[in-house]
Amino acid sequence: MNEKEFIVGRIERLKQSMRFFPIDFITEADTELLKMPQCNLLLAPPLFDTFELVDEKGNVHFHTDNVYKAKYIIYANSKKPNTIVIPKNPEEIESAVKKYETYLDSLLREIERDYKKEFPESKNYAAATNKIFNSLNLIRL
Repeated sequence: MNEKEFIVGRIERLKQSMRFFPIDFITEADTELLKMPQCNLLLAPPLFDTFELVDEKGNVHFHTDNVYKAKYIIYANSKKPNTIVIPKNPEEIESAVKKYETYLDSLLREIERDYKKEFPESKNYAAATNKIFNSLNLIRL
């Protein structure tokens, strides 16, 4: 097996077992819909404890004083939907983000373990992981 085959195989395997944010990570029924801009959003550096979510041109789409809410919006926006479901309770938002990041970290550890087992001399683990995550539209903030 070469690196390309490893990447393609891992992508296919993850597609079959992947959990999706936010639906697989929220438990609270008290939610609201948030209208989305249907473009990539980036987390700008905090300014006076306020987090801005901006598009690639620098246009501000959301402000929040809660880093978990900012991350939640970015993670939920990965497929650029019209709207996202967001819990009204800030603790539920934080919990969902932490669970999702734990899930992503476990995927990264699993990929790293398998990659190093298959290619013990290779140093391209980071590039392979990036290709896998990009193909699956995953990001880890």
